[in-house]
Amino acid sequence: MVSIILQRTLAMVAAAAILLFTSFFCCTQDVIAFAPPPSSNRRNVLQQIISASTAALIIPANKEPALAVAPFAPVDALLPATRVKLMIDRSVDIASKLVDAGDNIEIKQAILRDLENLLLTTQNFNSGTTPIEVPQQPAKSYLDAYADYRKSVSILEKPGAMLVQNGEINAWKRLKKQEKLREDADEIRAALNYYTSNINFNSDKFVLTASKDERSKMIREDRIPDVKIVIASDMGLRYLLRNDILTACDDARAELKYQLTKQTDADSAETVYGQELLDLLLVAQSACSKWFDLIDEKNVKEALFIVSREG
Repeated sequence: MVSIILQRTLAMVAAAAILLFTSFFCCTQDVIAFAPPPSSNRRNVLQQIISASTAALIIPANKEPALAVAPFAPVDALLPATRVKLMIDRSVDIASKLVDAGDNIEIKQAILRDLENLLLTTQNFNSGTTPIEVPQQPAKSYLDAYADYRKSVSILEKPGAMLVQNGEINAWKRLKKQEKLREDADEIRAALNYYTSNINFNSDKFVLTASKDERSKMIREDRIPDVKIVIASDMGLRYLLRNDILTACDDARAELKYQLTKQTDADSAETVYGQELLDLLLVAQSACSKWFDLIDEKNVKEALFIVSREG
C-alpha cells in the first residue's frame, strides 16, 4: 500500500511540474518571464511543435470544429520592442561605417560616440507604458487544474498534493520577483517582456497543420498536440530568441566599451577595429528579426509606423 502511494505521489509531482510550467503561458499577466539558456536542440523542438499547429485544420481540445484564434496583443504593447528593433538596426548601420572608416581617426571617434549614445545610454524604450505589477499567484488555469486533481486523489495523497503545489507556487513567485529585478536593470529585457506579458491565448482551441493523411492518422491515434504544450512552446521560443537578443547586445556593449578605451589613447586610436562589434550587432539584429517574425505582420507594420513618427 505504501509503495503504491509513493508511486502515485511521484507521478503527481511530475504531472504538477508540467501543469505549472504550461500554466505560465496561458494568460496575460501570469506569463513568467524566464527561460533556460538558448539551445539549438530545444529551439528546434519548440519550432516543430509550433509549426504543427499554425494553420489548416482547426482542432480544439474537445476535437470539435472551431474558429482559430492566434496569439495576439495590443499594438501599443509592441511599441517598446519596436524601439529596440530600430535601435539595433541603426546600430548595425553605424557600426558598418566604422568598419569602412579606414585609418581616419576623427571619423572613427565620431562613429564610436554615436554608438555610445545608442548602446550605452538609457533609451527609454518603455516610455508611455503602464508598469506590470508582479502577480501574486499563477494562472487561473493552473489553480483550477490542481484543484480538480486534488479532488481526484485519495485522502492519504491530499496532504502531499498540497505540499507539492505550495512548493511550486513559492518557486514561481521567486522567479517572477527575480525577473522583475532583471527588467529594472535592463530596459531591452523589459521592453521585450512587456509584449510577451500582454499576449493573449485562447487555450481552448488551436490550429493543426499537416497533410490530410497525417491529420487523419493523428486524430485516429489521438496524437494531436496538447494545446497547453503548444502554447508553452510558443512562449518558450519567444523567450529563447529574447535571450539571444540580450546576450548579443550585452556582448556588443562590452566590445564597444573596449573600443572606446582604445580610441581615447592616441597611440592606439588607429587600431580601433569595428568588425567584431558589427558581427555581434548582426547577431542581435538576426535574433530580433526572428522574434518579430512570430508577430502578425500587420501589427509589426503599424508599430513601426507609430514609432517612426516619434522623432
